[in-house]
Amino acid sequence: MIIEAIGKSLPMAVGVALSPIPVAVVIMILMGAQARTRAPAFLLGWVLGILTVGFIVFLVPGIDTARGQPTTLSGLIRIILGIALLLLSVRQWRQRTAPDESGEVPKVFSHLDQTGVIQLSVTGFLLSSIHPKNLILSAAGAATIDASMLDPGAQIIALLVFSSIASLTIAIPVAGYFLAGPSAEAMFRVLKDWLVKNNATMITVLLFLFGALLISRGMTIFTA
Repeated sequence: MIIEAIGKSLPMAVGVALSPIPVAVVIMILMGAQARTRAPAFLLGWVLGILTVGFIVFLVPGIDTARGQPTTLSGLIRIILGIALLLLSVRQWRQRTAPDESGEVPKVFSHLDQTGVIQLSVTGFLLSSIHPKNLILSAAGAATIDASMLDPGAQIIALLVFSSIASLTIAIPVAGYFLAGPSAEAMFRVLKDWLVKNNATMITVLLFLFGALLISRGMTIFTA
C-alpha cells in the first residue's frame, strides 16, 4: 500500500522538484559567502514547506471513504487544481523571456548575499509552500497519499519520501558543493544562467502536463 501511494504521488513530487528558479537561487547561495551554512538552511526551509502543505492536507476531511476509495470531493479537488495549473501555464507562457533576451533572477532574490540563515530558511519554506505551482502539486501529492487510506505512520513515511523526491534538485547542488567545493562554481554559473533563461518555458510545459494529469485523474474519480 505504501509503495502504491508513493508511486501515485511520484509525478507530483517530480513536478515540485522541477522548479528552475529555486534551483537557481540555491546555486546563487552556493556561489556566495558562508555557503556551507546558508545553503543547508535554504534546503531545510524548502523541505519543511512541502511537509507543512502535506500535513495540512492530511487534516482536511472528506478526501477518502472508509474503504479507501477517493470521494467525489477528492475528484473535484483534483479537477480544480488541474484547471488552476492550466491557467498558471497560460500566465507563465505570456511572461516568458524573448529568445534574444537573457533571463534574470527575480529582483526579490538579488540581495541573497545579505540574507541570514533564518531568512534563507524562510525563503526556502515560502518557495515550496506558497508558490502556486509547488503548493498545488504538493497538495495534490499529499491528497493522493491520504486517499490511499494508510495508517498515520505509513502516511508520514510516504510524505517524507514525497518531500525527499521533491527536494532532490535542491539537495543535489548542495551535496555537489560539499563534495567538490568552490571548484564547482563554473559549472554552477552555467547551470544557473540556463535555468533562469529557460524558466518560463520549462514551467509552462510542466504546468500544462500536470494540469492535464490532475484533471484526468479527477474526472476518473468524479465520474466513477
